Amino acid sequence: MAQLEVLNPVARTMEFAVKPAPRLQTVDGATIGLYWNMKAGGDAALDRTEQLLRARFPAVKFRRYTGSVGWLMRHCTAEDADRIASEVHAVVGTTND
Repeated sequence: MAQLEVLNPVARTMEFAVKPAPRLQTVDGATIGLYWNMKAGGDAALDRTEQLLRARFPAVKFRRYTGSVGWLMRHCTAEDADRIASEVHAVVGTTND
């Protein structure tokens, strides 16, 4: 007699969590990184974010970043993340999926 084995084609879920960074005590005078992974519209969202933060906190400084890996979409490597973290107090990033 033939035997049929049915398998589940769904992969097991891998869970990965990173604890959020502590909130800044104040944004005024801080340097904020604006990270764009080159997906459509992310630059416009970051432009608007900068505009709104600058209006509320005039002493805030901004630095723009993209990842160093990729062509149409730029990925942030661990080295990129370490460099960015050493240069700014907080980061706002955009993605579009």
